[in-house]
Amino acid sequence: MPSFRNIFMNTCVILAFSILMALGTWQVDRLGQKQELLRKIQRVSENTTNLNFINIDEDSLDDWLYRKIEIHGDFIDQESLFVFTHLSEPRGKFGGAGYWVLNPFKSNEGNIIIINRGFIPQNTLNDFMSNSHKYKKNTITGYVRKFEKTNLFTPNTNIDERILYLFEKSEIKKMFRIKNIEPYFIDQVDQYNGLPQSNETQLKFPNNHLSYAITWYGLATALLFIYFYSIFRRKKFDL
Repeated sequence: MPSFRNIFMNTCVILAFSILMALGTWQVDRLGQKQELLRKIQRVSENTTNLNFINIDEDSLDDWLYRKIEIHGDFIDQESLFVFTHLSEPRGKFGGAGYWVLNPFKSNEGNIIIINRGFIPQNTLNDFMSNSHKYKKNTITGYVRKFEKTNLFTPNTNIDERILYLFEKSEIKKMFRIKNIEPYFIDQVDQYNGLPQSNETQLKFPNNHLSYAITWYGLATALLFIYFYSIFRRKKFDL
C-alpha cells in the first residue's frame, strides 16, 4: 500500500507538471497572437485609404487594424480626455510618463470617431485641461486601432481630471457624453506644430514567446525525468 509520503510526492509532481505544461501551452497561444499582431502591423506601409469609400464595422474591423485612413470633417467642441501611458521609445522629442490626448471628430458622413491626437508629457496635463488647446483641422490621417478591455488590474477612471488608463469604449463614450461612436479609434499620424506629439503608435513588439514555451516544456520534461529516475533508484536500492 502506498505511503502517505509517496502519495503526497506524486500529487506534487503531477500538479507541478500540469502547471508547467499549461504555461508552455499558454506561451504557444501567445506566440500565435503575437505573430498575428505583427502581420497586421505590416499594413502601416500600405497606401492611405479615404474613409468616404469604406465602411468599417465590428465584423470588418480586424481587416482594417493598423491600416492608414484619411477622414474629412471637424472636431467636436468638447473637453479632451487623457489616457495615461509611458512612451519609452518616442519618435519625437518628448517621452516618458504622460498621456494620450483624445477628442471626438465628426466626419462629413456624420460618423463620430475618437481621435488619439498624440502624446503630451505628464507635467503639461494641467495646461491641456483647458479649452485653449482646441484646434481646427478638417482632415485627419491615422491608423485604425481597436478599443481595449479593462481587467481586474485596471485603475479606476479619474473623473475629475478626465484621466483613463485604457482606450475603453464605454468609458470614453460616458466621459464625452456621446451615445454612438465608431467601433474603432484613430491614432493620428499627420504632424502639426506643438503638442500633442502625434505619430507615436507603437509598431514594435518583443516576440520571445517561443523561447518561453520551450523553457516551460523543458522544465516539465526535466521534472518527469527526475521523477522517474528517483523511482528507478528507489526500486534499485529496495532490491
